[in-house]
Amino acid sequence: MSKSNLGRREFLGAAAGAAAAGVLPGAATAQNRNTVTASLLGNLPNIHPWHVGNVETAAANLLVYSNLLKVGPDGTMVPDVAASLPTISADGLNYTFELRRDVRFHNGDRLTSEDVVYSYDQYLSTARRRGNLRRFIKNVTKDGDYVVKVELVEPWVGWMQLMGYEAAIVRRGSDVVNEGPTGENLYRGSRMAGSGPYIPTNFQADVSAEFEANPDYFGGKPATQTIKLLRIPDAATQLANLRTGTVDIISNCPPKDFAAMARTPGFAGASRPSAGIFYMPMNTAKAPFDNVHLRRAVSCAIDRDYICDEIYSGLVTPSALPAAPTEFWYDATLAKQLAYDPDRARFHLREAGMPRGFAFEAIVPAPSAYVEAREAAIVMQANLADVGIRMNIRQTDFVSMYRSAQNGDWQAFPHPSMQSSIEGYLIWNNYHKDGNQARWMGYRNADFEAATMDSFRYLENARKMPGLQRVSKILVEDCPALWIGRLNAYHLWRADISGFAPRYSHFMDLTQVKRG
Repeated sequence: MSKSNLGRREFLGAAAGAAAAGVLPGAATAQNRNTVTASLLGNLPNIHPWHVGNVETAAANLLVYSNLLKVGPDGTMVPDVAASLPTISADGLNYTFELRRDVRFHNGDRLTSEDVVYSYDQYLSTARRRGNLRRFIKNVTKDGDYVVKVELVEPWVGWMQLMGYEAAIVRRGSDVVNEGPTGENLYRGSRMAGSGPYIPTNFQADVSAEFEANPDYFGGKPATQTIKLLRIPDAATQLANLRTGTVDIISNCPPKDFAAMARTPGFAGASRPSAGIFYMPMNTAKAPFDNVHLRRAVSCAIDRDYICDEIYSGLVTPSALPAAPTEFWYDATLAKQLAYDPDRARFHLREAGMPRGFAFEAIVPAPSAYVEAREAAIVMQANLADVGIRMNIRQTDFVSMYRSAQNGDWQAFPHPSMQSSIEGYLIWNNYHKDGNQARWMGYRNADFEAATMDSFRYLENARKMPGLQRVSKILVEDCPALWIGRLNAYHLWRADISGFAPRYSHFMDLTQVKRG
């Protein structure tokens, strides 16, 4: 695997790494040739097929479970237990999947259409994040043992990406409700419910998990016999453990250390654009952000290039739009309207009747996932002060931040976020009246909703474009959020590791990893 050239501010990568960070006490070196050990930053509460604690821990699910389709490294959908991509009806409402006939669960049972129907029924009735899928999926039925049909209420191609991101197929009859706090009943003894390339053998909630290769995996026996996951909830400590050989792959490190470490002999690293975004939703339903000029003033006051280059060492790509500059629906002309321009920010303050500025509170999660929001918040606070806007920071944990938002007790919250897709999920979830988070975002625009649904009809980018162009134009006009930049997925690993690379969906794919 070649090392990446990531830093637009390469000198930052030469800064000292995590020399002061601790190494796991008593941990053995991770150099057994038949074992690869990776570390996760996020919590590891279970190995449940659709109660994933966070994006990172989906790495465990990818080892254990299969799905109709899975998300490829670049975000496109590829067949998994489906023999091929589905046939889609002309009206975009009906999907037909033909299944492979060689898939077996870990206990030896053959996977059939009944298992798929059972899994989707259970997901839609019990999953923690089932709301968005229930809005679109009308029926999941079987047509014989190896054909599954999915009927939608309205066209939405993004459902496949979302299901490939946070759901899985289990053996019919698996007890997905009363699985206990860690989900162990789903894979212990004869109850093994997965059909993925690895079988769980040991699990300690929020500590570690261990997996052994499935010799009967339909994709062929994995190259590595044992995969171990360790939870190390600190980026600097992850880096320290990589250096000592306690782990072979780390999911995260301080951004300033990434480029230098990727160039260090004996180590490698890479990054790629992801479905993550760093942004600050603004509560358009209450003052001060019920005034569109004040929202635009905030957007034009923020120096995204400095935040992304200097604070995050190029691992966040600056963008004044939800689209990244490299994506097919990005519009550079529209982006200029909300880009860093203090004079334009002052113009909007005057248009709002507040030439001397105003004050608002920003709830900042600490710690944050992916990158630390508080580091950017300090720069934002200074940027805004330059044009007369006072941003008061209220620091809290991530769960409390979302709880405040859901209760309407918020004005703005800058934070990094990861999802299955920006154009196929976030724009609907946050700003369409039926989206889960739209209930408390405060934003409503019927034209936006129509444009979003129009873009949801199509799989091909060229056919999505007209709807997404209207979406972008409306989001710039209404400015319901400050868009700061798009997150890049980035990982480091020891140089003797191969078969591994970052993914658009951010969580690690360890299914093909090997030493040598």
